[in-house]
Amino acid sequence: MNINLHARNIDTGFRTAVYAMGEFVMSRLVPSKRLRNNITLNIHLRHHSENGEAMISEHANPKRPREFKIIIDPHRAKEDDYSRERTETEWGHDILKTLAHELVHVKQYVLGELKPVHNGFVFKKNLYQPNNLLEYFEQPFEIEAYGREKGLLVAFLGRWKEIQVELGITF
Repeated sequence: MNINLHARNIDTGFRTAVYAMGEFVMSRLVPSKRLRNNITLNIHLRHHSENGEAMISEHANPKRPREFKIIIDPHRAKEDDYSRERTETEWGHDILKTLAHELVHVKQYVLGELKPVHNGFVFKKNLYQPNNLLEYFEQPFEIEAYGREKGLLVAFLGRWKEIQVELGITF
């Protein structure tokens, strides 16, 4: 798998965590190593209208997408849902949790479960056309992503401690 991270003012340790999280989560979600080896993730940490978004790259084959653009807004992660300022660790965990969420969508695209169409999404052969935010959160592809994001983060953080020791990374 090829992971490209586009971010400014991110320290080396956190940059490494983002790469490691991408590898870790995709190895859990896409069991085929051969398939994973053909995936390219372009992760952008920048301002965005949402916390995060995963999309098929313009250069990818829409029928068998293997290249993806993931945008995560690190500025939105500075505060929690109650407008409280997060600590640096909480901020990092929120970014990684959002990345896990978006990687669930990448898995859905790669395995052919989710396909964007001009008026909505096709998920497991059913068309979904949410009219508002409440309907959007009720879509089964979003329920799966929200349901898996925290478990993937917790599993990664357990492994991350070992990775830090192996690489000699400290925060």
